[in-house]
Amino acid sequence: MMSLKEIFCQDKAIDSLQRACGAGRMAHAYLFSGDDGVGKFTTARAWAKMLLCEDKQMIGDDPAFTDSCGVCHSCQLFESGGHPDFRPIYKELVQFTKNGKNKKTPVDMPIDVIREFLIDKVANRPTQGKFVVYVMDEAEKVNAASQNALLKILEEPPSYCVIILLCSRLDKMLPTTLSRCQLIRFGQVAEGRIIERLTAEGIDRTEAVFWARFSQGSLGRAIAWAQLEIKDTTAYALKTELIEKIVFLELTDAIDVAEWMGKTAKKIAAAWMSSSDNVSTTDITRRAQKGLIRMIACLFNDVMRAASDASAMQVNHDQQGCISALTQKIDIETAAQNVELCYRMHHWVDSSVNEKLIFEQLLLNLSNSDILLGS
Repeated sequence: MMSLKEIFCQDKAIDSLQRACGAGRMAHAYLFSGDDGVGKFTTARAWAKMLLCEDKQMIGDDPAFTDSCGVCHSCQLFESGGHPDFRPIYKELVQFTKNGKNKKTPVDMPIDVIREFLIDKVANRPTQGKFVVYVMDEAEKVNAASQNALLKILEEPPSYCVIILLCSRLDKMLPTTLSRCQLIRFGQVAEGRIIERLTAEGIDRTEAVFWARFSQGSLGRAIAWAQLEIKDTTAYALKTELIEKIVFLELTDAIDVAEWMGKTAKKIAAAWMSSSDNVSTTDITRRAQKGLIRMIACLFNDVMRAASDASAMQVNHDQQGCISALTQKIDIETAAQNVELCYRMHHWVDSSVNEKLIFEQLLLNLSNSDILLGS
């Protein structure tokens, strides 16, 4: 488990936390904002470990860097995953609510989870030390009514209470919620660090470079795709096949390729669900669908880069022949329209549009030279 000093590529976020700590102005409510997989939860956990540590370490001076010691009783409890004053909150806890037996994990954060694991618990004092730290994952999936229920706690939490909300979409948070939290922004993880991590996990470097660029600075996303165990194939092999199908797509093939994408999305989703307990089926299905659509968007971005600068960095660096072939078939404007289409389909996925319709609309438009962008 990482300590604060071991977290990489998030210097600004760590510096903001450390400066407040050094000045004695630590907030009781934080909002960690950034893409999924860039280290928000890792940092929240390391920050909580430091707050709960019985023998905090002061590293350097002017200003000093405060970190956990790693050896005290509190740190040992934390490392074991059993610290009573560190309380993660996530929607999968719905099955442990009073009326949650046999309930499936929903898309949004259930109000029962917020009420029973946070609102009703904040009056409970720490068991071990000075603080109780609550970390709520996917705060962007807390609806407006539930955010309003949190306002009083965020505004006037007990002195021993620290609440950290993890959010990947600030636009989903109410202004009243934002105003009550100290905002800490998280950036992308450097491509080199992602490649280093993937190759250390046994991923071939060529594949690792693709996932690092595909993930847009999200280490967690890169690892999730690269290590996905799919029956009889890999995510990387499916990606390679998809790119080839798109490059040589004809109008007469569009429905068949759309059907293939639907089956492939289900295969990917099934692999993720088999490795996780009580996850939201809708969340996992959307992740698979959007991943395939993003692979196509990356291809057309590569075409745009190749047309303007042959030496430009490309996501699909491993399929140069496909990029070259597509560059000969379409111009930059058409490639840009195709990227726009892909991101429109992303929105359709989030809006729960039928999967078959999404993929058919996408493939029919891509195979049509007029690029009939739907509204």
